[in-house]
Amino acid sequence: MIRSRKALVLVLVMLLFASGLLLAQSGKTDHKLVIMGTTDMHQYIMPYDYMGDRPNESIGLSKIFTLVEQVRREFPNTLLFDTGDVIQGSLVGDYEADVNPLEGFEFQAIIRAYNFMGYDAVTVGNHETTDFGIEFFERARYNSVFPWISANIRLADHPKEFFVDPYVILERSIDGIPIKIAVIGFTPPQIMNWGRRHLEGRVFTQEILPQAEKYIPMLKDQADLVVVVNHGGISTEPPDSYLARENAGYYLAQIDGIDAMILGHQHAEFPGDFDGIDGIDNEMGLIFGVPSILPGSWGSHLGAIHLDLSYDWGTGKWTVTNGWSELIPVTEEVESHPMIEAIAGERHRETIEYVRSPIGWTDTEITSYFSRIMDNPVTQIVNEAQIWWAELTFAGSEYEDLPILSAAAPFIAGRQGPGYFTHVLGDITIGSITDIYIYPNTIYVAKLNGEQIKDWLEASAANFNQIDPTLTSPQHIVNYDFREYNFDVIEGIEYAYDITKPVGERLVGARYNGEPLDASMEFIVVTNNYRGSGGGNFPHVADNIILETTEINREAIIKYIQHTGEVNPMPTNNWMIVPPDAAGPLLYRSSPDAAGYIERNEIMGIEFVGVDEAGWGVYEIDFYKLAEYLKESAAEAVY
Repeated sequence: MIRSRKALVLVLVMLLFASGLLLAQSGKTDHKLVIMGTTDMHQYIMPYDYMGDRPNESIGLSKIFTLVEQVRREFPNTLLFDTGDVIQGSLVGDYEADVNPLEGFEFQAIIRAYNFMGYDAVTVGNHETTDFGIEFFERARYNSVFPWISANIRLADHPKEFFVDPYVILERSIDGIPIKIAVIGFTPPQIMNWGRRHLEGRVFTQEILPQAEKYIPMLKDQADLVVVVNHGGISTEPPDSYLARENAGYYLAQIDGIDAMILGHQHAEFPGDFDGIDGIDNEMGLIFGVPSILPGSWGSHLGAIHLDLSYDWGTGKWTVTNGWSELIPVTEEVESHPMIEAIAGERHRETIEYVRSPIGWTDTEITSYFSRIMDNPVTQIVNEAQIWWAELTFAGSEYEDLPILSAAAPFIAGRQGPGYFTHVLGDITIGSITDIYIYPNTIYVAKLNGEQIKDWLEASAANFNQIDPTLTSPQHIVNYDFREYNFDVIEGIEYAYDITKPVGERLVGARYNGEPLDASMEFIVVTNNYRGSGGGNFPHVADNIILETTEINREAIIKYIQHTGEVNPMPTNNWMIVPPDAAGPLLYRSSPDAAGYIERNEIMGIEFVGVDEAGWGVYEIDFYKLAEYLKESAAEAVY
């Protein structure tokens, strides 16, 4: 009897299940898919700032994987993509490519980590090929268990063939139901300029939007979902402009057929950084209705696109019914995943040893003690390195005949107190570079005429107080409320400031090769992403950027020093303060240690007065004597 009852119950359950299944198959069922995305990892596998030689708990692939596992536990249906710039960036990349080059079948550490994490596809970023060459990328490509994609890079000797697969169609299942997901990648077409020495004659690029308009409708016919994984960000400039061609996300989203979009390259965040723009919903993470993410850089965020799907059992078709996106930040509370640490641990330790080893030597005291009143070794070495970088970068380009200038500011020059000044002498380590250039800025380049550069210099001149020559009481030369990182020194021209004049009227005698700067002269000027994005509110710069890179300024300095070996950045003294005929003393505050620097270098025109109650060293400046000293000591001077 008991067995009969059990058998009856079992039959009833099976009948109910069958009837439910038939009902479901004759209608629609709801499902959820979460598409995770990362970008611009730049070899930051561990939560560590190699430049500063210290942990950084807000970055790192090892922390990203902890978040990935959390999402996978919460949602049964997930995918994981990356938009590129994977194998270059942190000093781990430099170590593997240049310092202790990989050999034989050795993997890049980050590729081993990506394989373990289970990425579904990765787009070729600009740095995949422009920095270390195609062979370094090919090592990564052939050691990857996931596909690399890009639909706008082709082979120069076989123009109909792509450099990597333009797209992949992934066959997956959602809640046991088969689904085809097309994934297409794009790379900034400007890589042919940025990496000319590696790429010319081997590949060529096509514009992103025409390729997308060609392939996305085709993929929509072949797959249930179409995901764009674009190594480019968001620009609202005209679609044929340089910036929009590089960062095409805004216009890609307007092409019919895209269900989700992962962006990169800009080191920016979406949802988050793009508010008040037509077509962009910064709350839901939508661009013209397409759920999209731009998840920062260096493993600062994991992006997650949430898609609500409907499956029609009658037609066998999938439909997206809703979508939104979010960024999940990496914080101190997120644990570093032990498996990624195990994979990258040896390479991490080797890189730290490299960070602490000398890369060059200097007999010149590279200091910022008097950087706000005279040309100095800190801005000199930065400008020398940036000009060296630009000469290599623009050789053979459309800009190669334009004169190259460089702008740099003294970043560590007293803002946080009398002990906050740069001082490097003897061995130069990777860590020393942070003392010279503290910020992880990236290189931007502007094209400006002579009049625009004069306006730039006038903005920098807000560094000074207006001196009243008739006052007999002491006057401080520098406006200490003006941030030193906004006091740009431009190398390659000669100029002077009259600090008895008001702001906007201080620049005098600005010349290039002895000729006054004017609007007929054109230059390219190397700067950084802060200035190039409008930081400091300098005129013209942000509106005339011709090259946005993700190459860190500090890395250009490192490579320059490694190339040179011994560096002695003697200031060219290409700028000066016109000696004011002041009735009273003119004062400047700096580190008390600067008194020894004056004595060791026998600098005339600067006299140590004493230490004030706040611990500052106070110095009296005689600009006539200082000008005479600089005239004698400089190889090139404007005096």
